[in-house]
Amino acid sequence: MTEPSNVPPVWSLQFLAQVTRGISAEVAPEPWELTFPQPASDYLDFRHRLDTGNVSLENVIVRESEDIVVGTVKVRNISFHKEVFVRLTSDKWATHEDAFCTYVENNVGCAVPSTYVLYDTFSFRLTLPPRSRCVEFCVCFRGETGEFWDNNGGKNYVMLKKASAVVTNGDVGFQGEADAILLKNQLRRNNSDLSLNGPKKCSDALRAGMDSWSEFASWNHLDNSSPYW
Repeated sequence: MTEPSNVPPVWSLQFLAQVTRGISAEVAPEPWELTFPQPASDYLDFRHRLDTGNVSLENVIVRESEDIVVGTVKVRNISFHKEVFVRLTSDKWATHEDAFCTYVENNVGCAVPSTYVLYDTFSFRLTLPPRSRCVEFCVCFRGETGEFWDNNGGKNYVMLKKASAVVTNGDVGFQGEADAILLKNQLRRNNSDLSLNGPKKCSDALRAGMDSWSEFASWNHLDNSSPYW
């Protein structure tokens, strides 16, 4: 090094390449957290939503690398003409946008052409707003018989970015601490709803501690925070 003591050394590109050995310094994007269980993972509750509200979100998948959200919606087949869309906001409903869903063909065999389809499936694709940390959405179904909404029991479907740990002057903090608190409160609220509406959920059937199969009816003792597949 030929630089004076008060000047950082000048490293050549060849030296940096030798030290890093091709390691990328790109910062990984913060992952998104769903604050709600996948609706279709609890089949009885999912069917109840459809039978009483005529529409329900089915499943949601966040594709971090593409900054998009894809999912499906189920609606009751109570009218021939259907319009299904997802209403999305990232600023607490100061503004919003609607993304219309696409009808998904039912896999009904040609041997039974007269089979009546109880529920229709629609798919959607949402682009996550740039620099957003909280996204809410709900689902609407418009038909010849009226307009029906699924807003997750008045709470909407909320997605938040997880807080990532950072080190500043030796102190550990979190990026988006307000979002982390909001996520914690949302998850606590959802967990309290589960405890009020049913038995304690277990991630494994062996941990449920049921004495007989009849006590395990409907799989209500299993955790439904992930897709059923």
